[in-house]
This record gives sequence, structure tokens and C-alpha cells, in this order.
Amino acid sequence: MEALSPCPPAPAITLYEQDELSELTGGALRPGGIALTAELLTYCNLEPGSSVLDIGCGPGHTLNLMATNFGLVPTGLDPSASMLEKAAQQAPSAAILQGTATAIPCEQSCFDAVVCECVLSLTGDIAASLREMHRVLRPGGVLILTDIYCKRPELQPDLPDLQSCASRALPLDAVTDGLAQAGFALVSLRERSDLLKQLAGQIIFSYGSLEKFWQLFMGAEAARRTCCALAAAPLGYYALVAKKEVRHG
Repeated sequence: MEALSPCPPAPAITLYEQDELSELTGGALRPGGIALTAELLTYCNLEPGSSVLDIGCGPGHTLNLMATNFGLVPTGLDPSASMLEKAAQQAPSAAILQGTATAIPCEQSCFDAVVCECVLSLTGDIAASLREMHRVLRPGGVLILTDIYCKRPELQPDLPDLQSCASRALPLDAVTDGLAQAGFALVSLRERSDLLKQLAGQIIFSYGSLEKFWQLFMGAEAARRTCCALAAAPLGYYALVAKKEVRHG
């Protein structure tokens, strides 16, 4: 009798592809949703007609916001074909590209702004991602970044069943150091951890508890472990604007 091969481990849940999260956040798959995006775009005061790349565009709500409310010319980039299909329906005037932040399929210096919301920590290589963002921006172009960060790296949550910006949260100084090394000047950095608490409150109100929410995507034991890991991890949320420095000489 042949020995049975062990079953391969189940793949980690990709949280940003789950419809339940989309319903909680109004379509924008991140804390703060479209309201925070609009706040940051207003702060940047981009001219109508400016070209903007949305990295990790998901179902396209930010693309639609940029085109409809701000008169911008958006391009959406995402590795997920299913997300790009939704984005094309949500924002029909936007250009849609399949690809990743570490290898943006665009020419050098072709965008006035880059938006990357709750995506940087998921790219797997923040240095390469920031270099690519810098490459595709025109001199003086702006970068809008939001993401979850880990306040104490030694307590980073261990979440093998989940692929999300919480499971790969970076220390904030790793982000700011990476920006400087890539050639960006930090313009504004805002602490928005209140948005994480707000999202947790929405989840509890909608599903009764955080554990019941996680059980929508995984087994009861995995959901319990996820809740415990997140409760023990000191996570925060930031929103920043940086500018591609103009180099003379």
C-alpha cells in the first residue's frame, strides 16, 4: 500500500478580495475608505487633467473618485484580473493595467501623482516598489501613501492564514527611510490610527464580534488565533504625502 502524501496547507486568505470587507468600507478596501482618499487628494491640490497612477486599484472606487470628483486622468494597476474587471466597470474612463508595484509596466516620468493605499506592505519588497514609484513620477510629482504599520516590530502579528496589510505591517521608520533612499522628500505624515478603531467598530456592529467576522473566511480555530494575534500587536495607521525631489546639475 502506498503511503498517502500529506495534504498541502491551505492558501492564506487574501482579505482585499473578500466582498464582506468591500461592503464594510463602501468599496474602498482599506481603513478610511474614499473619504480619506478625497482628503489627501484635496491636500495635494492636483490640477484637473493631471495623470495619476493608482497602485493596487482594486475594484476601482478611487479611480472613479479621481475622474469624477477631481477631474484627474487615472490609471489603475492591480495584479488581480478579477479586480481589474470590476475596476473597468466602476471607472470606465480609466486606463487599466495588470501588474505589480515592483515592476510597473509604464514609461519613466509619465505620471503627475501616484496613489498607493494599504498596498505597500503587501508588495513584498518596499525598496523596489518605492523605486518604481519614483521612476514613473515626473520630477516634482507627488506620492500618496496610506498603510497599517507596526509600532513594535518584535510584536508583529503572526497570521499564516491571512494575507493582508495587517499581516505584513512594517515599522513606520522602514517606510520613511525607504522613501528617502528612493529619492522622495516627505511633505506630510499624519497618524490616523483612529481609522483602524473605526473599522473594528464597524465590524463588531455588523457581525457581533471580530472573531465572527474572521470566521467568514477561515475555520473557528484560525479565526480565534487571528483575533489573538491582532489584539497583541500594536498596530497603527498612517497617511502621508511625499514629493519626488527635483535634482539639479
